Amino acid sequence: MSSPLHHRKIKQIVFDLGGTTFQCQVENFNFINNTPDGAKIYSMCPDGVDLEETDEDWALSLRFFSDWRVSGISDFLMLNDGTNATLELEHHPDIPAEHTIWSAVARIKAPNVGGDVKVTERQEVTLQLLEKPTYTRP
Repeated sequence: MSSPLHHRKIKQIVFDLGGTTFQCQVENFNFINNTPDGAKIYSMCPDGVDLEETDEDWALSLRFFSDWRVSGISDFLMLNDGTNATLELEHHPDIPAEHTIWSAVARIKAPNVGGDVKVTERQEVTLQLLEKPTYTRP
């Protein structure tokens, strides 16, 4: 039996970084699983194949509208460059059956700064996560 088609547009998130919410500035987010596949290892027993363990390697990429006001996301990232901060991102908080929460500790990285004249100022940054994000439901 196959499931019917299910699709959803992302319309809102709740995004807390270091105790401040920034979701209104975020235009795009992606949790990135960079964890390498383990190498196959073999032994001479009948079920003698396995995969070597690898270290988890996750990141969170963000594209956002620049906000240089005090406590804006651009200001926060610049002032906390190189420090660790907790993050929590609620995905589909407006849809109870699909509401999920991703939590982790991220190494803050200052974004690049600049852009073209008369173009809305945006920035992108990829934050390394110190651990695999915790995935839960409320």
